[in-house]
Amino acid sequence: MTDPGSRVASGEGGRGRPRPGQRGAVLALVIVFLPCLAAGVALVVDAGTLFVARSDLQAAADMGALAGVQDLDYDLLAGGEVVIREADAARDARAWVTANLAGRVFIDPASLRVIVNVRNTEVRPRRGSMTCPVTGRVLEYPTVCVSVTADVRLPFFSWFGPVTVSVHADASVVGRP
Repeated sequence: MTDPGSRVASGEGGRGRPRPGQRGAVLALVIVFLPCLAAGVALVVDAGTLFVARSDLQAAADMGALAGVQDLDYDLLAGGEVVIREADAARDARAWVTANLAGRVFIDPASLRVIVNVRNTEVRPRRGSMTCPVTGRVLEYPTVCVSVTADVRLPFFSWFGPVTVSVHADASVVGRP
């Protein structure tokens, strides 16, 4: 019968000297899997950047639509007709979108494109005969539709080039019942 301590000292299991041919096996695994781990972390960070950039663009589009829909013609409103002043609404919507996206690190300001469509349904002969140019939704009330498109620069996978992100928002003026 052998001493239990001699088994550990001889390297036959447990913690002892490694067997021949096993020296450096952990180092090889680390060398193989460390780049995979780094690529995975970079992918997660880039996906998070896209998610945050899309959220920022959506918030700016929502704010632009809400700002534009407030530009009502108050003279016509006093007579009971709800009409949005198209030029003022488009200008205000663009200004709010641009102001809300100023200083965003990963959004390229030179690529920012804002399209504003103002739809006054009261001017049309039939209610519901107009649609939103982006979603195709039938509009029953005067509406400001805002589409925002911008390029997002990825922090790690930037050699693929920027990723174009587009969002849409609309806001309608609904009178009291």
